[in-house]
Amino acid sequence: MTGWLRTLLALTALFAASALAQEYPAKPVRVVVPYAPGGGTDTVARLAAARVQATLGQPVVVENRPGASANIGTEFVARAPADGYTVLVTAPNFSTSEALFPSLGWRTEDFAPVIHLVRYANVLVASTASQLAGFDDFRARAKGAAKPLSYGTPGAASYTHLAMELLKLRTGANLEHVAYKGSGPLKNDLLGGHVPLGADGLGGQMDLIRAGKVKALAVLAPRRAALAPDIPCLGDFGIGDVDGTGWYGALVPAATPAPVIARLNREFAGALGHPEVRERLTALGVETVGGSPDEFRAYLLAERRKWTAVIQTANIKAD
Repeated sequence: MTGWLRTLLALTALFAASALAQEYPAKPVRVVVPYAPGGGTDTVARLAAARVQATLGQPVVVENRPGASANIGTEFVARAPADGYTVLVTAPNFSTSEALFPSLGWRTEDFAPVIHLVRYANVLVASTASQLAGFDDFRARAKGAAKPLSYGTPGAASYTHLAMELLKLRTGANLEHVAYKGSGPLKNDLLGGHVPLGADGLGGQMDLIRAGKVKALAVLAPRRAALAPDIPCLGDFGIGDVDGTGWYGALVPAATPAPVIARLNREFAGALGHPEVRERLTALGVETVGGSPDEFRAYLLAERRKWTAVIQTANIKAD
């Protein structure tokens, strides 16, 4: 291909992208959630989408495409036209799937980040039957126990499972994972004293913590959670390099024009800043983040590096 032809093609692509950005949005926008309706990702997506629709000037329709550990919906968006009309709103599975599923049909580089929507805290709790007085008591018992202490999570290779495996690697704790089929069964066994420890979302455990039915040992992060600033964090115990903070964010196919991404970033940021949306999100136990697409890209790449290392070191397998 001659130099002038390359230049012509590049200019043509540039003009096409510019034209697309100028007319955007000219039709409804589809927000794909790769999880079933009613979960945290779906709820956050619908709250944000409703507000974006009010300011974007086009319908914003949320579509659930669950299955294969969120990979069906994720791959669908990766293969969608890169025009800003198909947006993925996803969760931490996005940062772990490449290491867990070798034959995955997409990669992080197939996407362009739009915005880091929210973050949420995960927490290590103890059943009352465990008689653990606090995190220091847990750490001493876990390191000195002849047999491992059991801890439950909502599932194998879940974010809390990975966070606990990282904590185990950093502290040398003698722990054994018990995978449940969701938070509900885990809570039941914590209440029944059938498992001494549980790692789960702080928002989902708050009612049990406040009622004194389980004891919060530590938020699985270097910093305390805005939702419950009275609960200690790992940083309070000198563990500053374990962060199991969950997140939800928005992405589009990789070749989406930068002006379209910038428009979507502004719209979603505006939605996060709306008082009613913020109030609803706070009630869900999540904290708004926002920021630029580049900041979200750096975060996603760091998360992938971190959890890939944990998955490989601990030889973690997905169900």
